Amino acid sequence: MSKVKKRIRPTKEQWHELNRLLDDVVKIGHTNKRVCDCESCTKLRNYSKSIGLLNEEPIDNKRWDQRKLETKYRHQKDACKIMKLANQGYSRIEIAKDIKRSKKYVGKLIVEFQIEIKKA
Repeated sequence: MSKVKKRIRPTKEQWHELNRLLDDVVKIGHTNKRVCDCESCTKLRNYSKSIGLLNEEPIDNKRWDQRKLETKYRHQKDACKIMKLANQGYSRIEIAKDIKRSKKYVGKLIVEFQIEIKKA
């Protein structure tokens, strides 16, 4: 029988230190980087490991790359649907209802793929 490692909850001081390190990372603009070797990111990663918040498991880049590709393909498929409906004279609201997506998402794809649409 394997022992389950009990999660240790960090103290208030450890949370403050973690937030300070996180603020340093945000200041340099590394908010969307999964793997970074800069000094601030390394300090944050090492401190998180030392207080037990970060697992020793390696980051699964394949899974994230796959999710990015799936999202890209989904956006392309939806953009094709939007173009077809826009050519038929549908408005943004009608397109959103027809493809069962939000108006905000449809608007984002219209801007991203530069689709011309009638105003309504």
